[in-house]
Amino acid sequence: MEEKKEKGNFWLTVATFIVNKRKAFLVLFAIACIYCAACMNKVSVNQDITKYLPADSETRIGLTLMDEQFMTYGSARIMVSNITWQDADALVEKLEAVEGVKEVAFDDSADHYNGTNALFDVTFDGTEEDEISKDAKQAVKELLSDYDTYISTSVGAEEEQTESLNNDMNLILVLAVVIIVVVLLISTKAYMEIPVLLITFGVAALLNKGTNYLMGTISSVTDSISVVLQLALAIDYAIIFCDRFMEEHETMDAESAIKVALSKAIPEISSSSLTTISGMVA
Repeated sequence: MEEKKEKGNFWLTVATFIVNKRKAFLVLFAIACIYCAACMNKVSVNQDITKYLPADSETRIGLTLMDEQFMTYGSARIMVSNITWQDADALVEKLEAVEGVKEVAFDDSADHYNGTNALFDVTFDGTEEDEISKDAKQAVKELLSDYDTYISTSVGAEEEQTESLNNDMNLILVLAVVIIVVVLLISTKAYMEIPVLLITFGVAALLNKGTNYLMGTISSVTDSISVVLQLALAIDYAIIFCDRFMEEHETMDAESAIKVALSKAIPEISSSSLTTISGMVA
């Protein structure tokens, strides 16, 4: 029994220090939350995942060489339905007048006009990632807003995909929170655990999003899924700690119970997180 106590003595000392200095830790976390709240919208999100390819990979070398030797202009194929050839031909001049549009290909061949459908091949002044191409694409949409229009283009496609992914992940996050709250309502021994766990998750997510600013740039994939991953980790570890506290609180006062619970939870959570940390590093 004495040997067991000695083994846990180090973590008990650490836990006692944390609990005794809890006001200082609370202030530090409050400052960190304010900093992260101010920085989270300043995080630069990289939409091009090819930037993470190793510099010596054949794909990266090929892409770099292509970018150096050629400029690939952004383009769009625009089909306008239910329009006469004369009206479609008149649209060419209007499309070419749009700022950011380099040229418009259209003629009376079957490749560009079939039935009552007109197909315009539009080339922009910039690449797919340039703002001038994105602005021109939006201006073309507005110009053709009164027509039955279908646009096929890769200009701004990554941002649209990212926005769609973010919307999906936000829906998943809401559903996950609802499910977790329902499960906690059914299984919890004290209902006040629920707001505490939700606050824990909120703070963890805020710190995670805000500290990305220190990394400079993160990928769009990381930006989309990080909060959902954070939810799983923060809630899981918080539940481990809460369960330990409830067990210890049955035989001792709250302050002593939380010190002992923390001393036992730290090594448990640390060992449990090793798998996650190893996976993230890989």
